[in-house]
Amino acid sequence: MAAGATNWASGAHYQKIPAKDWSEEEEEEEEEEEEEEEEQVTIYLHTPSARVMLSRQKRNSCLRVTASMTLLGVGLYFGFHALWLSGLESPEAGDVEGLHLHHHEHGVYHQAAVITDSEICSGFAKETLLEGGNAVDAGVVAMLCLGVVHPHSTGIGGVLTAIFHNGTSGATKALNALPSERLKPGFGAPLLLQGLRLLHHQHGSLPWARLPGRPAKLAREGFAVDEILARAVAREAAGGAAGLCPFLCGPGPGQAPKGVGAQVTNEKLATVLEEVVRKMGGDLFPETLARDLARDLSLDPQSLAETLRHQRAVLSSPLVTELDDFTLAVPPAPSAGEVLIQLVGRARRLGLSWASLANDVNTSSTYRHLLNAAQQVYQKLLGLPGSPRERGGGRRSPETAPGGSHVLVVDGTGNILAMVGSLNSTFGAKTFSPSTGSFLSDFTGSRDSGLVYWACPGLLRSKAGEDYMVLVSSGGADAPFVSAQAIISVVYLERSASDALAGPRLYLHVGRQGAPHKAVSGLKSDSEIFAHLSREVPGLELVNGTAEGVTSTLVESHLGHKRAYAHPQTCAFVDGY
Repeated sequence: MAAGATNWASGAHYQKIPAKDWSEEEEEEEEEEEEEEEEQVTIYLHTPSARVMLSRQKRNSCLRVTASMTLLGVGLYFGFHALWLSGLESPEAGDVEGLHLHHHEHGVYHQAAVITDSEICSGFAKETLLEGGNAVDAGVVAMLCLGVVHPHSTGIGGVLTAIFHNGTSGATKALNALPSERLKPGFGAPLLLQGLRLLHHQHGSLPWARLPGRPAKLAREGFAVDEILARAVAREAAGGAAGLCPFLCGPGPGQAPKGVGAQVTNEKLATVLEEVVRKMGGDLFPETLARDLARDLSLDPQSLAETLRHQRAVLSSPLVTELDDFTLAVPPAPSAGEVLIQLVGRARRLGLSWASLANDVNTSSTYRHLLNAAQQVYQKLLGLPGSPRERGGGRRSPETAPGGSHVLVVDGTGNILAMVGSLNSTFGAKTFSPSTGSFLSDFTGSRDSGLVYWACPGLLRSKAGEDYMVLVSSGGADAPFVSAQAIISVVYLERSASDALAGPRLYLHVGRQGAPHKAVSGLKSDSEIFAHLSREVPGLELVNGTAEGVTSTLVESHLGHKRAYAHPQTCAFVDGY
């Protein structure tokens, strides 16, 4: 029996009870009867031998009945078990909740798991899976949905990066839909739609024309502003940005930004999804939208169309590295995959194990070594002060990018997908395109700004079995380091996936001047670990929540179940069945 399985017989207790043989009882009865013969006459209804035969018949009958009942119970158990498993393989919509005979904690499911930064979009992805779609279909629907409800972080004017594992073929692919040219100063070329269309063409299951339906209906009928969008709108409005209006501002002369619960509609985006996106036949940016963008940005239509034709999404083999009993696959540059591999590789040289966290002294020392290793990686790759790249006039230090919207899906056939859609900065170029109903990205593809730090998906695969874990961290230059810590915790420190995300986390924020700023979260100010660590790492800051708004999400396929976790949990919504 597998570890952790329930032993249904464990509640039964048996005790051996000594008993006399039936023939001994008969002899005792005969002796008593002979003593009484002088006083009374006894009439025997059965001879002693007949009584023995009757007793044995009763005993044999009892044993037969017991055995029959036992076999019947075993047969019924396996019958119901087989019926249950067959139902799980092909669940019907609406019947899933009543199908399972046992329940798990939130985030643990039998067939499929979804996690996004919107409750509505996670629900859309689950519904798509229940209708027969696979992880790619569900991911496309969820990302289009996020462009509706979180227009500050993603949308059809943005860009995309992803990692996808095909559960049938066993192949893993990386998607980079990131531009190499800009439309005009401060405006990046949109590639999110091209990336989604290419991924679906290669690995989708449902017809493409079905996928924009739910997001389009949501944009037309309206949705309630959630806390994530409300915070972004409030921050942007405080900076005096007027580009949020009209649809994210309230009525009246003051046009105050809409808060949590306010209803928002986006009629133009709904039309684009219904009439343009639904009819996309290839992975080129639709010509209709190109003409609309040219008009909105006052650009020459032919010049813009030529620029967009040069911008293509790329589906390629990922970068893969060996990590003891695991392999790690990440998208190649310009995503942050290279940084992630370097960080995990440095940690491997430290010889970490579960004993590294055995006590407060070991734990603080381990954290210090991880911070130092991360700083060395960032110095080498990013050209921080004192590095060879910096002395040779390499890349300038990047500013923190706020991240994007994430989608992670694992379906019942073993397909597993992690995507990040982004406008680069919050609300991108701060320009709303009225013709497309979306904000435009400010990611221009400039190589001198370093790697794309908000785009850091990775797939961790166990060599010994069919266990997979795909994760995404976003939130600027800290994102690769945070993802690396989750991987290190699972691979070397032998933690579970949920513990790997929930435990204390280190941050190495690279500021505008290139000076690294070190911080830690998840510790108490009066803890021995923080006391030791503060003495070893001067200037270390203890932060509540996460530093620089870093979020991490993961889904895994493990021991026949699908699991989804996030940190902080307020920035992600889990669904599944």
